[in-house]
Amino acid sequence: MDNDQKLDSEFRFALDLSEREREQSSTLNTGFDEETATWRVIVRYYGDLYEVERQLPGVQVIPLYHQYGIVRVSQEQLEALAAIPQIQYMEKPKEVYFSLEAGRSASCVNLVQGRRAQERRSDENIGEEYGAAVQQEQSDGNGVVESETAVQERGLTGNGVIVGIADSGIDLTHPAFRKSDGSTRILKLWDQIVQPEAGTDQKAPEHYKHGVEWNQEQINAALQGSQEYGRLPGDTGSAHGTAVAGVAAGNGSGSAGQRYRGIAVDSPIIFVKLASGGEGFSRTTEVMEALDYIVREAQKADMPVAINLSYGNNNGAHDGNSLFEGYITQLAGVWKNVICIASGNEGDSRHHARAQLASEPQRVQFVIGPGERSLSLQLWKQYTDDFSIFLESPDGSRVLVENTREVRRYELQGTSVYVYYGEPTPAQITQEIYLEWILPENAAGSLPEGSWGLWMIPEKIVGGVVDLWLPSTERIGLSTGFLEPEPDTTLTIPSTANGIIVVGAYDVARDAVASFSGRGDTADGRKAPTLVAPGVGVVTAAPGGGYTARTGTSIAAPFVTGSAALMMEWGIVRGNDPYLYGEKVKAYLIKGARRLPGQENVPDKKAGWGALCLSDSLPKR
Repeated sequence: MDNDQKLDSEFRFALDLSEREREQSSTLNTGFDEETATWRVIVRYYGDLYEVERQLPGVQVIPLYHQYGIVRVSQEQLEALAAIPQIQYMEKPKEVYFSLEAGRSASCVNLVQGRRAQERRSDENIGEEYGAAVQQEQSDGNGVVESETAVQERGLTGNGVIVGIADSGIDLTHPAFRKSDGSTRILKLWDQIVQPEAGTDQKAPEHYKHGVEWNQEQINAALQGSQEYGRLPGDTGSAHGTAVAGVAAGNGSGSAGQRYRGIAVDSPIIFVKLASGGEGFSRTTEVMEALDYIVREAQKADMPVAINLSYGNNNGAHDGNSLFEGYITQLAGVWKNVICIASGNEGDSRHHARAQLASEPQRVQFVIGPGERSLSLQLWKQYTDDFSIFLESPDGSRVLVENTREVRRYELQGTSVYVYYGEPTPAQITQEIYLEWILPENAAGSLPEGSWGLWMIPEKIVGGVVDLWLPSTERIGLSTGFLEPEPDTTLTIPSTANGIIVVGAYDVARDAVASFSGRGDTADGRKAPTLVAPGVGVVTAAPGGGYTARTGTSIAAPFVTGSAALMMEWGIVRGNDPYLYGEKVKAYLIKGARRLPGQENVPDKKAGWGALCLSDSLPKR
């Protein structure tokens, strides 16, 4: 392809393989629809993206904010698409996985939810499951003391601020998401999975061309038994979306005394049910569309919005420079929004390693555990550094990996290892070396188990830092990992974007960061996570109207999302600060965060600036 420099390294690697080889890979076929033989790709463009449809019949485009877009294109038309001058860069979709491992009071939320929320419950021990309530009086720093009673009088519930969630789905019948009269709190729902049912008025949302959009009136009619607009979509993906929504915005109805209420209990909700969520993953293309949709709908409603994303992956340089991360960075500056993203559950997964090369050879060892049918390993290095690579299999066989722009295949211990050397691109300053293990066609069994080695022999070293990532826990087995892992820089992508709030998880019972919580900093040295929130054994909404305990940074992030909604209610809706959104909310949350026991440095790579404390994050007036 003449314009292949417009493609990211993984895309070029994928296109150099046959369709059969891609199908065997765990990652390289993501974004390709076998039924239609088309790719959905992320693009950065200038000018009019619809010009692509005029030049290439059959191609479908979806422009997003800030000159990003999604394009559906046949494989035969990819070269023609890359040749169009308006297309600056193209990125292959990646899978993203929800960050869930198989305390309201601890976060100082009870103090600001106010009497209105307090009156809804009869259980005075509501905070016990999350830890002791913060009972101290609050000072504004000028000697003026504001008592807990005065803080409660604020009565913040999220009214007038949208909570936007992109996730696996939501149980629309759950009482936590319905008002006292039984009507829905869902303002809009976009189900990306289904197509409009014949004989109904169902249609895709304007601008996005797929899935089915439900408005509040249509949801209410369906809740009352009407089938005119079709059947209500439910939750998939291990009930992940219902749990996340329950923490961010559930009102606790259906639990004794509304014991298990979430944070923004009166916020209207915009929910996007992500395509492919039934298997616990979606794609970066669908996530970008979902976030774009939420912001556009919030603008139409003229309401600020707090957005939650509890998905991530290990696929990339972790430096914020992919199109996926870049789009989220740009979106954070659109309208009055706050974007909260889970840091991921890779802190103790053994899926990241780091080497510091100087003059001596170094070996990075990793184990392939039982049952792996395919595996990818990404090595990211500074382009100024040159070194040779030898790959060693468990039986002692070793091959020299050639440094060439062509895909190379090596046979080791009965399996094929494909290697691709990427180059810096207009979007990426570092260099990627991508290895993919694929079983031979019709082979039974799994990849060779045991300890593999990657030898790096220095030739010319300037910086010397090499980062290596295996896929995240949701993709590979727990026994696959590096023998000497590096737990830092285990944030999952896109929590490595700029302009967002990155949320890790802590265990309220121990008052300590959860071992699985993804750690900072980003690969380019930015401080993260921003803060941590309860993420171990949190009781939240479950499909069917009940409640259950969930664990993971997926559950920690919506604590902060809901808190951001309460802060914007206080600032924007109530007129205390019309500019309380975006980075300003982040700054206030950082200032109010509570240092955890043993947290010597603030920020640090585990807890960031500390644990969420909403009452201390709100200015005292």
